[in-house]
Amino acid sequence: MRLSAAFALLAIAGLAACERAPDVTPNEASAANAVGPAVQNSAGNADNVSTAPDPLMDRLGPIRVGATIADLTGEGLAVASRDEPVPGSTCSYARFQGLDGVAVMLDGERVVRIDVKGQQHEGPHGLRVGQSEADAIARLDDPHVQPHPYTGPEGHYLVMHDEGAPFGLISETDGKTVQSWRIGQWEQVQWIESCF
Repeated sequence: MRLSAAFALLAIAGLAACERAPDVTPNEASAANAVGPAVQNSAGNADNVSTAPDPLMDRLGPIRVGATIADLTGEGLAVASRDEPVPGSTCSYARFQGLDGVAVMLDGERVVRIDVKGQQHEGPHGLRVGQSEADAIARLDDPHVQPHPYTGPEGHYLVMHDEGAPFGLISETDGKTVQSWRIGQWEQVQWIESCF
């Protein structure tokens, strides 16, 4: 009798010492596993940000980063003009009919960056040439604002890029309005002098 009472007391003590795990639905578990690493936003706050590529930064209408000129012409885009590659490089630019104010940077035959100066083209999150810098910052949801390399401190770069992400965006402003924006492979988007 004493032995069974001792086992009963041990069982009760063991149960009391255990903490009950919180109920987690399968969807909550999947969401928790899908969250990317914490990164710092431009305000210095840590946010959980997915490192998955942002699809808004790899295309403009029918133009896709990674597509070749042959791919795009096969899909109905007609090349309006194409520059010769920069000497000692495979970098050049092409423009397409019907897409005024847009130029695509090519590495050989492949699109690596899309440059936009035309007001009629809407970019990621509603970004447009000619809109106020304040509106662009609000639409881009807290981009990193830094001085423009040539027109700063008045002019700015509005930068969107998650660490390690393949694509990014840089919008150039004069401190008041958006003058241009570019998206594509992050390495080339950072080039200040087009192919340099």
